[in-house]
This record gives sequence, structure tokens and C-alpha cells, in this order.
Amino acid sequence: MESSLSLKSSLFYLISGLFFLTLSISHAQTISGSWEGKLDLGLQQLPLIFNFEPESEVWKGTLDSPQQNAYGIPLTSVLFDGTLLSIQITTLSATFEGTLVDNSIRGQFKQSGLSLSLTLSPSKKKADNQIKHPQTPQGPFPYEIINTSFVQKEDDLLLKGTVTKPQGEGPFASVVLISGSGPQDRNSEIFGHVPFWVIADHLTRQGIVVLRYDDRGVGESEGTMEGATTHDFVKDAWSAVEKLKSFSFIDKNKIGVIGHSEGGLISWMMAANNTGNIAFITALAPPVISIDSLMSEQTYDIIMASGAEENLAKEQQSYNFKLYQLVKESQSPVEAKEKLRRFIAEDERLVHLDSLEKAVQIDQRLEQYAQLTAPWFYNFIKTEPKDFIHQVSIPSWVAFGSKDKQVNAISNKEALIKMGLPNINVNVYDGLNHLFQTAETGAISEYGTNTETFNPKVLEDMSNWIKSIKPE
Repeated sequence: MESSLSLKSSLFYLISGLFFLTLSISHAQTISGSWEGKLDLGLQQLPLIFNFEPESEVWKGTLDSPQQNAYGIPLTSVLFDGTLLSIQITTLSATFEGTLVDNSIRGQFKQSGLSLSLTLSPSKKKADNQIKHPQTPQGPFPYEIINTSFVQKEDDLLLKGTVTKPQGEGPFASVVLISGSGPQDRNSEIFGHVPFWVIADHLTRQGIVVLRYDDRGVGESEGTMEGATTHDFVKDAWSAVEKLKSFSFIDKNKIGVIGHSEGGLISWMMAANNTGNIAFITALAPPVISIDSLMSEQTYDIIMASGAEENLAKEQQSYNFKLYQLVKESQSPVEAKEKLRRFIAEDERLVHLDSLEKAVQIDQRLEQYAQLTAPWFYNFIKTEPKDFIHQVSIPSWVAFGSKDKQVNAISNKEALIKMGLPNINVNVYDGLNHLFQTAETGAISEYGTNTETFNPKVLEDMSNWIKSIKPE
């Protein structure tokens, strides 16, 4: 689930997207080698290392983001005339423009109306301290790996994924893995971790078939995430379940889904509208409380985890909650955008500006808040998880991490327990973050530096619970 979309907390979107960068470059002798700098995010800093190497009449190079454990990101087109450096980052709709002066490149990194200072200085050596991930599965494997595909018929989408099957004829219990918000590949790869592959590897070794797939528009799957909503992702997940049912080695009375974060919400939605196609669900860090309240808590928790003062966290939480309420109460994205415009115009910090400067500031902030009125968020913020949870009647196993800063364990667990549903097994794991890693603070910045991909205790408890389910 994504972090808050205010000016400060939207920077976390920038952080989490950096390892997807593809960049561009043109010839200049003076930038040969490695250059390092830090994006100043206010609440924290993100180190970056650019590695440039001349090749014929152009430059080639890579980007390293050590804090995220992202290395060797290829660069593609940069303009440099010996003094001025201009980089286009099309995948992020971002730019960097800087000037080489006194052996440093000083400039601005811009994205979606945000402008961040970035100064690059020569680095002694290319980053080489990649963090190891000991849980990443290594062959040979004691199970079969089957590449597969299936069609989501309503939108005519071809989705592709991987099935891991225990040795033997079965029939086996089986699950579909459902990812959280944003474009995810079948391994749900993040910061060098492959949590869905780790989960699939463990479950399959325990005799459970697993289907994991690339989200629409990601990896080998067709389509696009643009314009898609949570309801569209539900359709994709149901298509994956239908694919599982087509295999002869599947126990059709013991098919389930495992969803993480927004995928947990999708699990609730599928269980609520279940007509016997799934026998159980597992929800990892699922939203239970209203989405606007959940994201308001998320703002506070993330800022506090960064080491900021509590008054800043509360101020930003209050501001973001007002933004979410404006969108939630609007009858259309057009109305929401107009309400946001009026809200921004009333900001006391703009009072001293003349009409032209104020108009420019309003337009810039609207650009920053564009994601709030995009189809996915506009529908997501209006979702009430409890409306679906009340309708869930099949066995459900739910897990939260006590240090989760994106889905608060306390408030969501308490809300779930108050509903008093006997078929739902609720668990809170001490010291784990949103990715179910053992964490120091739970801050997002720790995700990439953590050597643990997914806590073994949670894996064991989850697989034992699935194996304990008796088909009806």
C-alpha cells in the first residue's frame, strides 16, 4: 500500500520508484567515473551513485542506490556540453538539470511538480556492497516449475505467471498470490527482495501448489495499469483461480488466495463474493479500517519512523486527512479536482503572492496531487473494507507486523476483532514491518537494507494453517 501523497510523504513514492529508473547520456570527457550525491527529502536523505564510462562518441553508465540495494541500473540518454548536464528520466516523468562547477554538478531533480536539490561529487569507487538475500531460492528445486498463461476474459488480457508444483500426482491444496499496490512482477520484487518467490518456494516444499503472476502491464503480462482500479485487479485474480482449477493435480475443494496489503483487500473482496470457487484466504497486512483513516495513520507512522518531531507528523497527518476527505466525498474526479483547487487556494502560505504567482503555485500543487484524482486512488479511497469483511464466511488467516508503518497493526487488528467473526484467525507478529521482515523501526528506508526477505515464523505458521484446513 502506498505511502501518503502530501508534498513530504509523496517523496516516498519517489524513493520506492528509483530502482526502476532508465536514464539517458551524451558524450563528455569530464564526467568519466563515478559521481555520488544525496537527494534531500527533508525527513531523510537518499544516496545515489552515477557511474559514467565513455564508449565511442557517446556515454554509457549505470545508477546505484545503495540504501535500496539497487545496483547497475542502466542509463540511456544524457546531454552534456562540458558545463551543463541535462538528464531525462521518462519512466518517472522526471528530469535532472545541473551545472558542472568546481568539480561538482549542482542541480535540481524534478518530478510531478516537486523539485529536489541534488549535488553530485566525484566518488572514489563504484558501489560494490550489495546486500545479500539469503532467502532467495536457489536450485536445484524439489518441485516442478511450470510457466503458464491465462486470459482475463472480461478485459481480454493475457496474463503470464509461474506455477510451482510438488512432486507427485496430487491432488494438492493450492493458492494464488495477489500483490499489493502498484505494478508488481510475479515475484513481487522490491529492493532486490523476491518475497512472492520466497513464499512460493516455502509453500511448495510443504506440498502446496502456488500460482504467482505478473500484474497487468508488467513483465510478460499484457495490458496496462493506467486507468485500472482495485476492482479490475479482482477480476485478474479470479482469472488466476480459474487457471488453477484447470490443472488435474489440483484439489478443487482446497483452493485459496494469499494477498498482501492491497492484495489483502482483494482477498476480502473475493471471499465476500465467493460462490464456492475458493475455500480459504490468507491476508497479509490487509486494510480493515476505512482507507482514508488507514492512510492518515500511515502518514503519521512513516514520518515518526523517519525521526521527525511529533508535531510535524501530526500536522502532516491532519493536512493529508483533509485531502483524502475532499476526494472521498466528491461525486466525480472532476469535482474532486475542483475541490482540491479551492483547498489549495485557501492556503494561508499563498496569501502574500500576486495573482499570477498564486495561480502558478496552485497549478504546481494540483500536479503534485494528480494521483489523488486518478482512477485507482479515486476508487481506492472510497473503499470500506468492512463492507466486504462482514460477508466473509470461509476460513481466513490474517497477519500483521507490529512495526508496520503502512498498515497499522493495532488499529486494524482491533477493528477486525471487534467484528467478532469466528472464521477469521488474527495474528500479530512482534518486530516485523510491512514486508514481514524483522525490523528495527519499521521505516520504509529499512526495506532495502534488510537481509531478511520474509520472516520464517510467519511462513511456517501460514503453511501449517493451510495444511490444517479440511475441505467441506
